[in-house]
Amino acid sequence: MPLNLSGQLALTDDVLLIPVRELPEESLAQIDCGPDDFALSRLQARSGSKIVDPGSAALLQRFREPRTVVEAVILFSRERSLDPNEVLEGAYPLIRSLAEAGFLVPAGEDGGTAPSRAPRWSAGASLLGGVVERTVQVLDDSELYLLARAGGGHSVIKVERPLPAGAPSGPVREQLRREAAFLERLDGDGAPALLGQGEVDGRAYLELDFVAGVEATAAAAEWRERGGEDGRRVLVALLQEIAGAYAALHRRGVLHGDVHPRNVLVGRDGGVWLIDFGVARGLDPAGGLPQPADRGGVPFFFEPELARAYLEPSPAPPASEAGEQFALAALLYSLATGAHWRDFSLGREEMLREICGEEPLAFAERGAAPWPELEAVLRQGLAKRPEERYPSLAAFAAALAAVPATLAPSTGRAARAGQSPLDRVLAENLERAAPDGPWMTDGIAPAPTASVNYGAAGIALGLLQIAQRRGDAGLLAAADLWTRRAARAMGEEGAFYNPEIEISREMVGESSPYHSPSGIHATAALVARAQGDPMGQGEAVAAFLEAAGRPAAGLDLTLGRASTLLGAAILLDAVPAGELLDAGPLRAFGDTALAELWQALDAKPEIARSDVQYPGIAHGWAGFLYATLQWCRIAGAPVPAGVEQRLAELAALALPVGRGLQWPWVLHQPGEPATMPGWCNGSCGYVFLWTAAHRSLGDARWLDLAVLAAWDSWDAQEPIVTLCCGLAGRAYALLNLYRHTGERVWLDRARALARRAAKDGHTPAEYPHSLWKGSFGLAVLAADLEQPDESAMPLFEPVGYGG
Repeated sequence: MPLNLSGQLALTDDVLLIPVRELPEESLAQIDCGPDDFALSRLQARSGSKIVDPGSAALLQRFREPRTVVEAVILFSRERSLDPNEVLEGAYPLIRSLAEAGFLVPAGEDGGTAPSRAPRWSAGASLLGGVVERTVQVLDDSELYLLARAGGGHSVIKVERPLPAGAPSGPVREQLRREAAFLERLDGDGAPALLGQGEVDGRAYLELDFVAGVEATAAAAEWRERGGEDGRRVLVALLQEIAGAYAALHRRGVLHGDVHPRNVLVGRDGGVWLIDFGVARGLDPAGGLPQPADRGGVPFFFEPELARAYLEPSPAPPASEAGEQFALAALLYSLATGAHWRDFSLGREEMLREICGEEPLAFAERGAAPWPELEAVLRQGLAKRPEERYPSLAAFAAALAAVPATLAPSTGRAARAGQSPLDRVLAENLERAAPDGPWMTDGIAPAPTASVNYGAAGIALGLLQIAQRRGDAGLLAAADLWTRRAARAMGEEGAFYNPEIEISREMVGESSPYHSPSGIHATAALVARAQGDPMGQGEAVAAFLEAAGRPAAGLDLTLGRASTLLGAAILLDAVPAGELLDAGPLRAFGDTALAELWQALDAKPEIARSDVQYPGIAHGWAGFLYATLQWCRIAGAPVPAGVEQRLAELAALALPVGRGLQWPWVLHQPGEPATMPGWCNGSCGYVFLWTAAHRSLGDARWLDLAVLAAWDSWDAQEPIVTLCCGLAGRAYALLNLYRHTGERVWLDRARALARRAAKDGHTPAEYPHSLWKGSFGLAVLAADLEQPDESAMPLFEPVGYGG
């Protein structure tokens, strides 16, 4: 059946995208692939695996949630600054083939007889006395929704999906009934509290308390990658907490029956909740719990007894304490090492045979540091014969509790010295930006070639910041050279605009420091300040004021009036004490810009009903408020009366996710709210806003919001590198929170994001030299991480000359 581009598609729940470098050598020898490719496989299907390139894998990840092809392509293209039409043309054959092979499931397939994968309720719909905020997941047999409760707080609704007319009754209604019985028994202890159950629109449902946590894999990865004594201490504590949660479950007479990382949520404080009890089993037949269900689970965590039954084939044995111990040991092994206990084959039968016959690999064979005490505990839990495992999960958890976090003396060869990937990014960018480097000698292209966002002024600004962190006079001279290069280019065609990427005069205006001559003058003023040249600084400030007074594209922080207000605040912060430079014109400009901005904002209704589409930092309310707070703090001006009300309205739009909060990308649009972790429209931009609000206004709720926005900035898995949309901007947000709170964990996380960006991130190829859209921004971040207490996101955070 031809694909319907207006309908939604989703990857089926059992699809795995596995980096080929993680496959065993014998598997790699049988397939034609590149080192960065991915294997696409369905363990529950008989269709063969497919190899896809990294770009295709990233696009396919967009279908983890139901989306039309067009929606997925637009999101993918926007992040990577690609032409959506070209992406769609190239991706369509792959998407079609994956739909035909059953990897992607289209809505209304089989001539419309199959149920649509579109959710029954959309965002904003009334449901069970609350309001749907987003669809969490749509599976073949059930749907999950995040609900804002009328009395405050959030819950999760799990509801069955309708079956086609004439189809036999599915198992999900029985699973929901069973899950409700187990959750009632647990009463919120180590599992979400059951808030209600029944039917809505003829569908069975459960309402569960919302649990703020992330999957165990994400929580463990931070501390595993951190390494050292601190990393091991927190990692083993997490493993012990998870084992304790399952042991507590068994003590209450319950077997979970479906052990895998997605069914273990870890909260901000390291607490653990177990979820999804649809195939749980009561240990005592007379205990009043439902009878055993059919077996479920993910094959990576099958116990040998179950794998053997599937191979024979014979009836699957019921979930058992010994079997659950094996599954838990397999889970903890994967959390400790980042890999499964074997390099499993992709074929289902081959994998089942390996579960039955192969022994777990040593940690060292997985590229992990040896941990003999932990390995011994896990090896016994992974014993092939049930009687050789620990006598109970309580005994397993007790053995795990005795594992020390101390590092054993190293017996291996020391790691070879050399540059880290992040060091290489910085060194390579400095080489390219040098006065005799290729960017200067060969020129930079394509347009825009002069602006802060894309061109020479951004290179100057970045070099200035690196020079200040390192105290390097040569880099400061190079920054001055690039500033002059940008100034000479101001009158050239393509200096500031490139309609091919929607950077036109009509789109970005004529006054934004990020996209116009005002940014070059602002950069010149900051370079002159660093050189101790007050006369040059004063001339550049005057030129900025003239350029910033030209027509703006609306009100926002990157294109409009708020951008010039923030630019004025940054330049006022840099005015030296004394009488060498008259700050009066700068103050007058900022006060006028603030008054004009708030005259427009005060006339608008509440944020949820206003004509401003975007709530985020780059183009919406967060940016208006951030620029306002920065100007008022630096200029010593009173905060407009409407600021706190607008902050409260913006806070009310937050959506809980994982351990943190997100905000909608766009307001006033039907359907699911799109979100992102990046600076321009996403969570990390709000970190800067909420810390600024806390600093200026003192209310603790703004700091709480900053921390929750930072959690989403940290937890999100998006691979884009840039300051604008990606990992570099997110790292700057965590640095901002570190400087604001002094909590070193946020500095460590900022460094981890920067390392991830340097090692595995994706940077658009068209603008490597761009401060905000290329790898150069990551190089500036690398230098800031050398002096994190002095760090500042370029031309967005005031450097702090004024304290």
